[in-house]
Amino acid sequence: MRVETRPIPSIEMGGILIPRLILGHLPFVGESYQGDERNKALAKTFSHVENTINVIAKAVNEYGVTAMAIGAASESQLSSLLLDAVRKVGEITRTELSLIPCLRIPLTLDGKPIDDYRRWVTYYAFERRIVGDNLLKKYVQDPILLCRREWAKRFPAAQEQSSPYSKEEIERLRINYAGIEVALASFKECKVLFAEAGSESDFLAMTGRLDLLEEFTHFLGTKLRCPILLGLHHAGTSIPILETSDLDVVGYVTPINRVGALMLPSQARALKAIMASRKRVIAIKPLAGGRVPPHEAFEYVFNEAEADASMVGVASEAEVDEDIPMALKALH
Repeated sequence: MRVETRPIPSIEMGGILIPRLILGHLPFVGESYQGDERNKALAKTFSHVENTINVIAKAVNEYGVTAMAIGAASESQLSSLLLDAVRKVGEITRTELSLIPCLRIPLTLDGKPIDDYRRWVTYYAFERRIVGDNLLKKYVQDPILLCRREWAKRFPAAQEQSSPYSKEEIERLRINYAGIEVALASFKECKVLFAEAGSESDFLAMTGRLDLLEEFTHFLGTKLRCPILLGLHHAGTSIPILETSDLDVVGYVTPINRVGALMLPSQARALKAIMASRKRVIAIKPLAGGRVPPHEAFEYVFNEAEADASMVGVASEAEVDEDIPMALKALH
């Protein structure tokens, strides 16, 4: 039975009315942005699908949540369990959740996946020309990036020992569509609201391969029959580039939080680009992995940064009761 609450406000995006609050999925697949121990605890909890069902069902029944981000079942066992949980919640609550699949762009060079650290070295070389030498400090001190294993050591080492992808290598980039076909099979029977092309969108924007990004977004839109969003972690750099293109996308999904976590190349530049964007912007990481109290987080996201919508990840029924009311208060 749904508790009587004010409905989640909606906003038009790509010709569709969407809720301004969307449930995130990363806690359910073992990602906390708080380190390995917390990640392991989440993975243990949500390896029991009934725990996932209880959390999502509470958000749906008591707060009127109708949309959720999600990954492909092929990504991990937890991702597969999450899709099972979503289906079960639909049966229990009689509410079919609208899904936003978040799909990596599987880039290859000469048939092999591109190297993650060289990708970041390429970001760094591009953004350093914009913001100068202080960028390294931002990269190695960002609280969310620091959750990557030994990031503070590995990235500076990669920056010194490897080079950005060259122009010739960038011209040889391709997309592994066979891998994407496997991922898309997860959503065959689902109600898909939008599809989100992953944060490799930043890489393609900065390296000038908007042709590949256009190719990929057209592919996703055709396969899933839905509008497309771009996932960005470098909003301050990528959005100004993307705003000059004619890509058929309806919005951006990007970190927005009071402490500037993963708002690159700097919080100020990211916020300026977000607020100047002609397209809708959906915030992610509003709580910065638990580093910002919920009331401050959503006041910032909706009323200072003026985001059009926000995703929020919750790892327990208690967090549903803590986070969602604060988001709704900021929206109302």
